Amino acid sequence: MRADQIILEHWLARLVEDHPGQTVGLPTQDKFRNPVGYTLRESLATLVQQLLGAMDLPTVRIALESIVRIRTVQGLNANQAVGFVFSLKPILEESLPQAQAVSLNSRIDQLALMASQEYARCCEQLTKIRASERRRAMSGAAALAQARHNP
Repeated sequence: MRADQIILEHWLARLVEDHPGQTVGLPTQDKFRNPVGYTLRESLATLVQQLLGAMDLPTVRIALESIVRIRTVQGLNANQAVGFVFSLKPILEESLPQAQAVSLNSRIDQLALMASQEYARCCEQLTKIRASERRRAMSGAAALAQARHNP
């Protein structure tokens, strides 16, 4: 198995440990049976490829957005939602020559910063959505109450 595949499998295993039971034990290569697992696998594969290669920031941002959005919606706190990036450091140390693993530390830090920014953005979006839902529920309840009083 190639180093990038080993890194991906180890990183995916650590990431899945943080998620509620629905992603554990299900096939992560089937986007219809397990869309969360599939998205995590595909996004992590992209991140590994970019980390070891060109580090195209728009591509990295899209992959991070997919992962962080899932983790935020599932209710993980900031440390859990973003911490998966730092779990990559020991994986690289185990899978790559030491000099190469150390040389990637600044890229991992950059990934973590981007993931933190995405987490903040996702939380803001969730707050807006929840507030909008509450307003709709309240206006619906008010309209129902008014209809009861004015038949």
